[in-house]
Amino acid sequence: MRSQHTDNTAQVKWRLTALATAIASVISMNVLAAPEPQTNTTEKMVVTASVIGDSAMEDVKEYPGARTVLTNEQIEKTAAHSIDSALQSVPGIKVQDETGTGVLPNISVRGLKASRSGYAQFLMDGVPLTLAPYGHTGQSIFPATLSTIERIDIVRGGAAVQYGPNNVGGVINLVTKPIPNTWQTEINNRLKVFEGGDTPLNDFYLRTGGWLTDTFAIQLEGNFLKGESFREHSETDVKNFQIKTDWLLSDTQELQAFIQRYDADTKMPGALSPQDYEHDRNQSKRPYDEYQGKSTRWNLKYIHELNLADSTKLEVQTFGHNSDRFFQWGFNDGDGHWADPALPSTDVRTSPRKFNVYGVEPKLAMHFGEGSAVTQNWILGARYVNEDIDYKLTQTPIAGGATKVPRDWHLDTDAFAGYISNEVGLFNDTLKVTPGVRYESVDMTFDDLGETQKSDNKVTEWLPALTVAYNFTEQWVGYVNAQKSLRAPQIANIRGFGKEGSELAWNYELGARYTQDSTSFNIALYRIDFKDQLQWKKTTQTFENIGQTLHQGIELGARYVPESLPALSLGLSYNYLDAELKEEGKNEGNQLAYSSTHQLSWDATYAFTNLETTLSGYYYSSAYSDNENTSQEDATGAKGKVPAYMVWNLNLGRELYKDENGKLRMNVAVNNLFDEDYYFRGIDTSPVGRYPAPGRSYTLDLNYQF
Repeated sequence: MRSQHTDNTAQVKWRLTALATAIASVISMNVLAAPEPQTNTTEKMVVTASVIGDSAMEDVKEYPGARTVLTNEQIEKTAAHSIDSALQSVPGIKVQDETGTGVLPNISVRGLKASRSGYAQFLMDGVPLTLAPYGHTGQSIFPATLSTIERIDIVRGGAAVQYGPNNVGGVINLVTKPIPNTWQTEINNRLKVFEGGDTPLNDFYLRTGGWLTDTFAIQLEGNFLKGESFREHSETDVKNFQIKTDWLLSDTQELQAFIQRYDADTKMPGALSPQDYEHDRNQSKRPYDEYQGKSTRWNLKYIHELNLADSTKLEVQTFGHNSDRFFQWGFNDGDGHWADPALPSTDVRTSPRKFNVYGVEPKLAMHFGEGSAVTQNWILGARYVNEDIDYKLTQTPIAGGATKVPRDWHLDTDAFAGYISNEVGLFNDTLKVTPGVRYESVDMTFDDLGETQKSDNKVTEWLPALTVAYNFTEQWVGYVNAQKSLRAPQIANIRGFGKEGSELAWNYELGARYTQDSTSFNIALYRIDFKDQLQWKKTTQTFENIGQTLHQGIELGARYVPESLPALSLGLSYNYLDAELKEEGKNEGNQLAYSSTHQLSWDATYAFTNLETTLSGYYYSSAYSDNENTSQEDATGAKGKVPAYMVWNLNLGRELYKDENGKLRMNVAVNNLFDEDYYFRGIDTSPVGRYPAPGRSYTLDLNYQF
């Protein structure tokens, strides 16, 4: 039965790919017959078949929702050394640092669960980054490194129609470095030394690329992360290779390709008991915990500008990846909690998983009414995704003995989605109203190989959305949006019983934004009504739709550059979050675990003649670590409040050399300037105890471009 299903899936893949290729070929046949060479590579078409554009800063100005774009320059100034540490300056985002190296980020958006960033929709250049967009949204491989990123676009509302599923917390798009117009080579080395650490963490990056001809460009990148964080048992080795090409087929056609190989190997120090933490927070009591991840990813995008309406673009994108990830951890099969770091492990557990994912997505964008009283921007799209997941769990006694296999699961997913939206511009585009709807049809076939148990789970959902933006002045825009979001049942939730429903939420925002040159201000009221979170029910040994949470609050963000003192730049953001459990029972009304009510971040940059100085930081108020809101810490460190913490960073940047052919820049940073002592509660494979956060560290960063 399994092989027959696999054969059918392969046929579906082949037919859909052939169909997409045929459509593109028919449309472009007359142009491909005689392509004209390009004489100006800077005038290649800009893709507009996306509600978030290309994530440039100018895309934010009139966007109808809360949105933040972090540029490479901003990330550098705040002394961020990884993608998750960069995101801590964004209102509404909270990070649990598991490794100190950024290899396995745990990111929460507006109080949603942080573990493996499973409730955040991550994209890379608009392509899903997650292991499986439907059946396994957790980022237990995170195939991205900061050195390869040009900017990070965090869209908290208004993008659910086009980018789904799993967009309850919004969309985070990682934009890789573009191919430069002229050939350029970049060499960067970032050396980080942790106080208390044994081996520095070295991050080496090499990029070279440009236009070989007037019509063809290529860029090659290599990023190598090696060393340790501040903890024992934290050796890390990451290799990330990327190749990007751009081929201008004609004046109206473009073909973009991307391929990546990502390989990560890291030891995991794990949590500590309260007593061990107080004795030495840098030590490790989890000697068997480690992680490996390998992923080969690719995508191909065809873009065709058509002579229809005022402006029309067709975009056909295919993408896929083959990934393996492996966790190993100590397991106590005797008395006490299996993950108590104060107890010796009796067994070693592993969770090897394999993922094969393929997708194809044609999109059409059409603009009508240019110069008239009413304009329309239509976006129509469809997508097919196939996921093939092997999900295994093994347990082996340390003293010797037979290996058990408690889980040996397989999940095949065929997911079809269609979406349509129309941005209607009224009063010379002063008012823009965008209704839209997304349809999801997900067919999941679960096979418990160990129990010879098989089941099918079918999910169909209509997901409507509406955004409205009104330009009060050239600088001020007000917005409101509402959208329904979906998270399909995960493989860990199905467990052979089937018929589990989707996790569904309604998101609402009301806000306003001011933009004038380098000065900006944004205020947003938000509400997430999450009525259908799946939670484990011990009495029936199933997942049921009983979880209900309400997330609401206000986000403020501002950037001020005085006209009289342009060398000074001040940034400030604040998030107030009220995240409550709404399920009936004794915990109703309690604060959601790990959610901080108050978050504050800031930065101040002053550019002297040859030196740029930035002082930045962030603050998070205290949080509970369980649904019962236990205040007193227990003996194992599994429960109790997580104290508030405030972290300051200092960065000094200077250009050492610059001419028409190249430049050399140096940055010196001190992270956690005042050596704040703070921690999280246990995370994922080490869920009991205090998980130490990084102490003070020093970074030397050299970047040479020529």
